[in-house]
Amino acid sequence: MNKKVVVVGAGLSGLVTVKELLEEGHEVVCYEQNSDIGGVFSERNTYDSVELTVSNYYMAYSDFMPFDEDIKFWTRREYKEYLDRYAKNFGLLEKINFNSKLLNIKKQSGCYQLTFQDNKGNVTTESCEHVCICSGQFQKPNIPDICGLDSFGGISMHSSEYINAAKCENLKGKRILFLGMGESSADIVTELAEIAGRALLSIRKPHSFSSKTVGDNKPIDMFQTRYWHSLPAKTKANKVRNIWKKVLANPSCTGAKAIMAKHMIEGPDEPGSVVTKTGRIFEAAAKNLEIDVGGIERIDGDTVTFCSGRTEQFDAIVFCTGFKIHLPFLNEDEHFHDIRDCYLQMFSPIVRTRLVFIGFARPQQGGVPAIAELQARYYAKVLSGTLSLPDNTSELALQDKLRWQREFYESPNVVGLVNGLRFNERIAELLGCRIQPPSLLFSPRQFFVYWFHHVWPCQYRVVGPGATPLAREMWLSAPSVYSFKQKAMLVLSIAVKRIKHSRFRDDKHQWRPAFSKK
Repeated sequence: MNKKVVVVGAGLSGLVTVKELLEEGHEVVCYEQNSDIGGVFSERNTYDSVELTVSNYYMAYSDFMPFDEDIKFWTRREYKEYLDRYAKNFGLLEKINFNSKLLNIKKQSGCYQLTFQDNKGNVTTESCEHVCICSGQFQKPNIPDICGLDSFGGISMHSSEYINAAKCENLKGKRILFLGMGESSADIVTELAEIAGRALLSIRKPHSFSSKTVGDNKPIDMFQTRYWHSLPAKTKANKVRNIWKKVLANPSCTGAKAIMAKHMIEGPDEPGSVVTKTGRIFEAAAKNLEIDVGGIERIDGDTVTFCSGRTEQFDAIVFCTGFKIHLPFLNEDEHFHDIRDCYLQMFSPIVRTRLVFIGFARPQQGGVPAIAELQARYYAKVLSGTLSLPDNTSELALQDKLRWQREFYESPNVVGLVNGLRFNERIAELLGCRIQPPSLLFSPRQFFVYWFHHVWPCQYRVVGPGATPLAREMWLSAPSVYSFKQKAMLVLSIAVKRIKHSRFRDDKHQWRPAFSKK
């Protein structure tokens, strides 16, 4: 049965949602508050130097892979061009109303009435049975609650206001305090530290980082294999630390690399943490940036007192503290307090399919597009009746929430944080497009690709609905960081290690299957 659906937002999650709903035969209209598609990747919503920290093959949709390109990191402009091609290829632009800000959503006679306002102040309404919110997490700048912050009389800015250092003349030569750490923070702090008279970064606790590339400039996400994700958390953490210990032991390891190596050795367990996938911040640390770990106790005018007891005066504060999910158009009874309370981080336990959220889950490693696409495919089929939601969605959501909190034991409450592969495999199983583990004896090539090669999004077009011969061909050609000899040795060692670790009862030491029906 076909439904009318209003999709809010035309970023990377909104685009794929429109596309999948249309393919399933639903009537779709999309509203976007900006004048272009792309969300945070549009011209007006990001800073000049932004470069993706996930490779192009990992940031692509499963049926629109950039197979004509080498594996690389797209710039913002290149990724926006990819989204433009995607929208054009599937005829999505004609379904989008631009410059349309959602003011409110009201229930009315068994349906929803949505009120929008354009950039000229004109108001329009749209009625429908189903609404899908794809506006994402990056809505409202998050300013931390620090005692005395309102007494600070210097310059204050949030990272969302930053374009480039040349446009921050008012910060030149100033004593700048930076707050918060993440991928954009690493870029912005590094660039502004170059023009600062004094630069200090304050973070509340040690942070986990990873380089964008390894070895001979291979993207780090090539390590995202089913083998790697199945290892016990402590095994992975020890492997990561041992790698950095070897790096630090090399006499040529100096400067930024040495600082990063020490941080990684002393920092939190990478598998249990939110991860910043760039080491750029350590370039600034090797020059003039000081990093203070512990947080801020209070601010009195221009004087900052740190939790360590030290005090220092600053002329400016730059907040690299992320964003809050901001959905002011929703009624209180329809607004989630934690996206993990929603089944598959998309279906509210109260309104179920009537009001759905796509693209709010955040993969620790990997890209949002693969997650949003699988969510959209599942949603489209649930609406058409091809698939059905389980009755106990609240119970299942709670089980998943507790599972993610246990898995990310270093940062259990980061909004929407999931293991990308495990999350995707769960939805793929529901869709019927999850590849079953091949037999080493009867399908050795497929076996090694399945366990030890890059988990490209096209793997979810190999079997089941939407399967294509090209997806299977390209999945089998996915690269691996392991040689054949290394893969053979790993297979031999896995059985022994699993027996060894079977005696452990805590989550950190147990093997973690990429997919489990439990």
